[in-house]
Amino acid sequence: MLDSLQYLRAIASIMVVCYHLNVQLERMGYNGWWPGSLASGVDLFFIISGFLMLVTTDQKAGYTLSFYRKRLVRIVPLYWIITSLFVFLMIFAPATVQSGRPETWHIIASYLFLPAQHPVFPTIEPVVIPGWTLNYEMFFYFVWGFILLLPNGLRASAISVLFAGLVLLGALFPPSNVMMTFYTSTIIIEFIFGVMVGVWYIKGRPVPTFAGWGLLIAGFAAMLSLNEVTSQSRFLLWGIPAALIVIGALILEKAGAVRKYPFFTLLGDASYSIYIVHGIALSAAGQIWRRLGLVDLPGGLLLFAVCATVASVAAGVVVHFTIERPLLRLMTRKTPRVAASLP
Repeated sequence: MLDSLQYLRAIASIMVVCYHLNVQLERMGYNGWWPGSLASGVDLFFIISGFLMLVTTDQKAGYTLSFYRKRLVRIVPLYWIITSLFVFLMIFAPATVQSGRPETWHIIASYLFLPAQHPVFPTIEPVVIPGWTLNYEMFFYFVWGFILLLPNGLRASAISVLFAGLVLLGALFPPSNVMMTFYTSTIIIEFIFGVMVGVWYIKGRPVPTFAGWGLLIAGFAAMLSLNEVTSQSRFLLWGIPAALIVIGALILEKAGAVRKYPFFTLLGDASYSIYIVHGIALSAAGQIWRRLGLVDLPGGLLLFAVCATVASVAAGVVVHFTIERPLLRLMTRKTPRVAASLP
């Protein structure tokens, strides 16, 4: 894994953690402004995913089954463990789950990475709410496996035409069911952006370092300045800046301007675990904070925001070392560091 992308994965996961802090703060009585643009960490993940799928499978023929195996091993075990924990709590300790209710189809769909209406909220989300992004990721992986059957030079064009066609279909014939609504969302265009970044990375000429810094700064500035976007415009208003950020980081990487920082590399390795478990950590922190009456302390909300963020990241790192890496090592028979960096 490129160091620059590891750092971006770490940043993206922490952005999402901070975005979801607002849910707990509202339960403590806070009704003020919150940076909704932090949700764009998801868009950054999608761009990186599209990039990695193209680059890591470039020039590989007959790779579909190996690709599926690696993706399933990388994503499924930890996600199923956390989903099972949520299901157990919803059934046997419902008071501990603040945003869930056990419904059979919703649970089954969650395990299968299929979109389903949430039983509590008016959204299409699985049992582990942040897992809605994994439903898109798994759809992308499923399609990309078939794309790998094509000649190398046609793959980027094929995925672009297919995903753009799905979005166009949804625009021309507004879907009335959950499945089609989900799979024709404009957000899947962000995977195309990532793939196109991969094409540039493989074939493009070197770019001056100052341009890399410019794109990186401009991308973050544009993305974080837009506090609210619609579902239709998200791929443009957050997706394009996210693509610029990734391009800028890769320009710096190619120029040798990216230094290695083990701590941030670790957070990049643990970004998947952080993303999956942060909801549990935030909820637990919020309930503990309220029960101890710490909300009423001077600066109690600010202190909670700091402590809950640190606790969520720490929980993700612990899960990464105690569950994710051992599972990857067991299922791939690779050293933990290599297993953690599987594309």
